[in-house]
Amino acid sequence: MIENSVSKGSSPWACIILAAGKGTRMKSEIPKVMHHLLGKPLIEHVVGLLRNLDISSRIVVTGHGGDFVRDCLKGYNVNLVEQEQQLGTGHAVLCTKAVLEEFRGNVLIICGDTPLLRESTLASFMEDHADSGRILSLLSAHLKSPAGYGRILRSLSDRSQILGVVEEKDATKAQRLLTEINTGIYAVDSVFLFDALDSIGCDNVQGEYYLTDIVGLAVSRGVLTGAVITATEDEALGVNSRADLVRAETILLDRIKKGWLEFGVTFELCESVYIEPDVVLYRDVTIGPHVILKGSTIVGKGAKLGAFSYLDGVQVPPGTTLPPFSKLIGA
Repeated sequence: MIENSVSKGSSPWACIILAAGKGTRMKSEIPKVMHHLLGKPLIEHVVGLLRNLDISSRIVVTGHGGDFVRDCLKGYNVNLVEQEQQLGTGHAVLCTKAVLEEFRGNVLIICGDTPLLRESTLASFMEDHADSGRILSLLSAHLKSPAGYGRILRSLSDRSQILGVVEEKDATKAQRLLTEINTGIYAVDSVFLFDALDSIGCDNVQGEYYLTDIVGLAVSRGVLTGAVITATEDEALGVNSRADLVRAETILLDRIKKGWLEFGVTFELCESVYIEPDVVLYRDVTIGPHVILKGSTIVGKGAKLGAFSYLDGVQVPPGTTLPPFSKLIGA
C-alpha cells in the first residue's frame, strides 16, 4: 500500500496518470503515450511535471502496450497499475483503488497525453483546490475550436456554479457551441473519488465509464465543486493524432527557444533550429541556422555553433567555435 509522506497539518497528495489508451487516431501499434516529442515519449514529459510538486504517491495506469510504458518508466518513482480491459477513464481510475486503499487526502488526476502542461499551472491548480475547501475541482480552458473535447456546463443564474461535463459525442448541438472545455485534469478528495466511481454507470454512446460523470454526481450530492480556468489553450492540447504531435512540437520548440532568448542566447534563423528540453545553454551562445541540439548537450558561455551542426549528448567548452556541419555525438 502507498503511505503518506508529507508533513502533518496538510492534506497529502497522490497523483494518477492515465496512460492506458491505445490512441487509435495515431494509426500505430505503439501506445499513444510512447510516441516521441522532442526526444522523449509523451509519458516522460508528463511524469516529469511532477518532479518538483509536493506529491507523495505517483501512479501510472497502463493498458494497451503496457510493457513499453513500464520499461520506459523503470527509472521513475512511480507505481504501475494495469487496466486489463479498456472500459473508460472512470474505470481506469478505479483500477488504482487497491493501491490507494489506505490513502486519505487529495488526488490529482492527469492524462498521459498532455505534454504541454506547465508545472506552474498544476501547482497553482493544486493550491487553489486546497485553499478553496472544494471536494472536487476541474482544470478548464477556453478554446477557439473546442471540437473533440468535453464541455463544462455552468448554471445560467450563477456562472461560478458548474452543473457537469458533457462529452462531445453525447453533447447536444447547443452544448457543442460552448467553448469552455474540460482538460481532463482533476483534483479530488480520495474518499469521495472512489465512492463516486463505484456509483457511476456506462449508459452513454461509448458504453464506457466516464470519469466526467463524477462531476454530475458531486453536484447532485451537494458536494462543493468548481472549475478553475487557469490552463491556456496550448496547455489543454491533448495529443491524439500525428497532426497533434506536430502541433505540440511546434509549440514546445517555440517555448524552449523563447526561454533561451530571454536568458541571453542568440539564434540565427531561429525557426530552423531544433532543440530538446534537456539541452543546457549558457549566456552569449550563438546558434547558427539549422542546428540540431539533442539529449543532455551542454554548450558553454560564448560558444558559437556553425550552421547545420548536429550535437547529441556532448559538452562544448566556453568560447568554442564549431564550424558548419560539425557532428558531435556523446558516448
